[in-house]
Amino acid sequence: MSDIHTLTWGEPPSNDDKTWGLIAHISVYLSWFIGPVIVLLIYQEKSPFIKYHAIQALLCQAALSVVGGFFFVVVGLIAWLTCGIGGLLYLPLSLLGLVPLYGAYKAYQGEWRGFPLLEKIGAPDGSPSDFQAP
Repeated sequence: MSDIHTLTWGEPPSNDDKTWGLIAHISVYLSWFIGPVIVLLIYQEKSPFIKYHAIQALLCQAALSVVGGFFFVVVGLIAWLTCGIGGLLYLPLSLLGLVPLYGAYKAYQGEWRGFPLLEKIGAPDGSPSDFQAP
């Protein structure tokens, strides 16, 4: 028999769980999708908390890639049509790069919270249907 305690919904995660949840979110800055995938593959059976945050990091990165790519093209067209002046819109667009820090903060605080509109995806078994964190 194994002495490993399986974390269930609502239980406070250990410091290791919090740290690996943080790493799953921060790794998108270094490796795009690869870091969260590695964390997910290693810890998917060991900790639902880490699995949840790795999935959230992947979903966030996918959403940011789609949204960022769309706005990159739109802002590029605006910049072209305004002879480069519209290129200033790239400055607020760059703030999208800060979004993964929200997930990293929530993971390190030990919260079962993800990104708005994405947080029900990857929710652990036994989580409430309305997904309100304890």
